Amino acid sequence: MRIMLTGAGGFLGSRLLLYYQEKYEVFAPSRRELDFTCEEAVTEAVGAFRPDVLIHCGAISDVGVCERDPEGSMRVNVEGTRNLARACGQVGARMVMCSSDQVYFRKAAEGEGREEFLRPHREEERCNPLPLYGRHKLLAEEACLTGQPDSVILRLTWMYGELTEEERKKGRKNLAVLLEEMYAQRQETMKQEKKKLSFSETDYRGVTDVGEVVRRMEDAWKLPPGIYNFGSPASGSMYECVRGALESLGMEDMAEPSEGSGGLRNLGMDPEKTARAGIRFPDSAEGLRRYLESLGACPEDPRSISLA
Repeated sequence: MRIMLTGAGGFLGSRLLLYYQEKYEVFAPSRRELDFTCEEAVTEAVGAFRPDVLIHCGAISDVGVCERDPEGSMRVNVEGTRNLARACGQVGARMVMCSSDQVYFRKAAEGEGREEFLRPHREEERCNPLPLYGRHKLLAEEACLTGQPDSVILRLTWMYGELTEEERKKGRKNLAVLLEEMYAQRQETMKQEKKKLSFSETDYRGVTDVGEVVRRMEDAWKLPPGIYNFGSPASGSMYECVRGALESLGMEDMAEPSEGSGGLRNLGMDPEKTARAGIRFPDSAEGLRRYLESLGACPEDPRSISLA
């Protein structure tokens, strides 16, 4: 089986490459090797390799960068996706596009109550995202399904996982790294006043172990064409999620609530459609707890937890 992968230098793409390159023939061109915003170059590359599956992870995913450079975001996130989808359509390759839960980031409708606003999002609902990144991802989804109707669109949550030394040197962080720092602080301040980290009580979203997404990608490219919420459902607010994950480890006192900024936000996704297809993710708090325990956490003695 032949797999083509864009964005192999990113958080998800690098892990997909590492996981699948021993099992399949994988072509993962760098940005220098393939500028997928150039339609001619994409047509040539896809036509030459003729993949069975093309997994498109490449994107400008920094929301702030997209806002500051809307033309660049349009060129990479939308037009680049369109080029890849058309090329896949021409050679009959299945395309898997990595989209985002940001397509669900919207304001509450007039008269909409809190309970209704916080209802988990479903794939078929009408989206009207606030951030430019979310709007461009939505346009990219449409371009993907138009260029290659046999595509699978995965709306991904925020992901976490261990970082490589190179990623750490670049200052990258995710939820797992924050919790690792919490533990380090706990050990450092055993004889001092305990420090805490604040997590938003107004931000509702799922968070998923990147390893779970990588392992399930093989099932994802076999799904019927369409759009899928792909990741862990939310466990309440981010504060409730983190506290729930830390509770069994005896570390819940390290997290405290905050109101966050920008008011109530709901990016939580309903996983029913994906689950019906046989792909299930644990809810965010449970998945996070499992991840921490897999790194050596011992609930019986929180002092022995090792997140190294």
